[in-house]
Amino acid sequence: MPEAGAGQSLPGYPGSLTARTIRDNFYLMKLLRLLANALLSGLFFSLLLTLLFIDLNINLKPSLFQMIGLMLPVCLFCGLPAVLLTIFVTYFIWFLSGKPKRLAWISPSFLSLSFASWLVPYLAVFRANQTYFSAFFDEEMTSLLRTQAIVLIALAVLGCLAFYAARRSGRRALFFVPYFLLLIAGLAFLFAARWQYPKPPALSRITRLEARKIDRKVFLLGLEGMSVDFIIPLVSEGKLPNFSWLMEGGAWGRLENFSPTEPWVLKNSLETGKFPAKHRQISPYLYRILNHGDTLEMVPRFMLFKQLTRIGALQIIPQKPAASTRGIWQILEQNGVSFLMRDTPAGLPAAAADPKAEKQFGDLFPELGTATGPLESTVRKAFFGDWTYEDMALDDRSKAQPQVFQLVLDGLSAVETFFYKYSFPVLFGNVDQASVARYGTVIEKYYQFYDQLLGKYLTGLKEDEILVVYSSHGIEPLPLWKRFMEWALGNPEVSAYHEFAPDGVIFFYGRSISRGRGLEAFRLVDIAPTLFYALGLPVGKDMDGIVRSPLFLREFTAENPIFSISSYDEVEVRPAR
Repeated sequence: MPEAGAGQSLPGYPGSLTARTIRDNFYLMKLLRLLANALLSGLFFSLLLTLLFIDLNINLKPSLFQMIGLMLPVCLFCGLPAVLLTIFVTYFIWFLSGKPKRLAWISPSFLSLSFASWLVPYLAVFRANQTYFSAFFDEEMTSLLRTQAIVLIALAVLGCLAFYAARRSGRRALFFVPYFLLLIAGLAFLFAARWQYPKPPALSRITRLEARKIDRKVFLLGLEGMSVDFIIPLVSEGKLPNFSWLMEGGAWGRLENFSPTEPWVLKNSLETGKFPAKHRQISPYLYRILNHGDTLEMVPRFMLFKQLTRIGALQIIPQKPAASTRGIWQILEQNGVSFLMRDTPAGLPAAAADPKAEKQFGDLFPELGTATGPLESTVRKAFFGDWTYEDMALDDRSKAQPQVFQLVLDGLSAVETFFYKYSFPVLFGNVDQASVARYGTVIEKYYQFYDQLLGKYLTGLKEDEILVVYSSHGIEPLPLWKRFMEWALGNPEVSAYHEFAPDGVIFFYGRSISRGRGLEAFRLVDIAPTLFYALGLPVGKDMDGIVRSPLFLREFTAENPIFSISSYDEVEVRPAR
């Protein structure tokens, strides 16, 4: 081609068409072609994420219109960044190679390699979510998800092979046509597998069974955030005398749970003796994206999707989902057993501090004084919330005199979230000594507060009553990457969490309980069947938990054999008249 200066016309071309114009048009067309292929890559990635959304929402009955409606916001918030990243990476590769590649408007070579590349991060997110929410999936669902993963890996490998073989042989149609046909078939199979999820069971009643009247008593005391790793050192130092009494005079051990450690999910598993895959109570909230009509019970983790609430793109709506299986409170009500449940301290309205509470707070936390900084306010809010709620619950209990009473306090969990680094500064490395001196014993003092409460209940325990003290989860320090994320999100003081299900702790104490017995592999779902047995009720065979009879005295187990029924969702147990 004849050469021309920057502003000269080329021979044989219109006078206004300069070399610069042609070069600019060439780069513009190349960018547009790259954009067209990147858009298809972003659409592919969005389609995969849409599948992940509906995979996690096990109670959702998906439809084609729901899928399309969900895919639109996913394309906006996940697909568009994928498009931009695809363009950036492509230009970077071209820069390293020293020469730009020519692209068709729809390039099979580019798309096969791009699709295979996007399958890699998707598989990582898919695997992380499948592991984190594993308690949501029963054996059938887990098998379907495993099949999805195998198909996705196969598609990624086939994409790379088709790209390589086409480049080596030059026979593009021979390799790309079968690959894209297999890709379409594979995607159709993935969505068809999701449609095979088992439906939530419907409550039914087919049999009535009479049982003897229940005359035993149980007191459930939930102190969320307690961990054996804290309790044992404090007990050995003589700082928790009442917990020491529980350990010596009762049965105790670590309490195994599962992720996600959301209070709502754990609460329902404790009450039903079933994992979420069976009780289906997976969220007390609904999520609506961009005010779109359809709502979801769950959104994926590990991709910052919940941060869309900061810009108003994700709306969180409280809900009370209908029960699909019966829990301990419904079963006790059927049997005419009186009970009182106080398990939502977070919903307690703010109230003026009681003078007694002020004095106890001052005695426990003299180093905090009357300071009103963010950290001090966190401790005060947790302490006075727990104190007030416990005082109200104790008054309600004295009036109602229930056979089964549950009280849950969660102040310790909130305090540990912010003060963990001051108790273990060596794990964080950048904690100043003045702060360690001021805040280093806050968690220890909060355990002592709970120990004082425990002493009050041990003193008032009846002879025919069993005391169960538990924490459904423990606490663990934030890993380095999580600290950075919290700092970037504006939460630099957060230093601990319970996201990955650290063990809690459980204690049993009473006349029928073995003394000084260690409990091994005790699970959260074992609590309900064990309590049913302690009360003299049959145990549902459909429960995931089992009766931990070794914690009881031999005399008790000899006189009280374990009775079972198929399910409390099928059999109605009532006291004999």
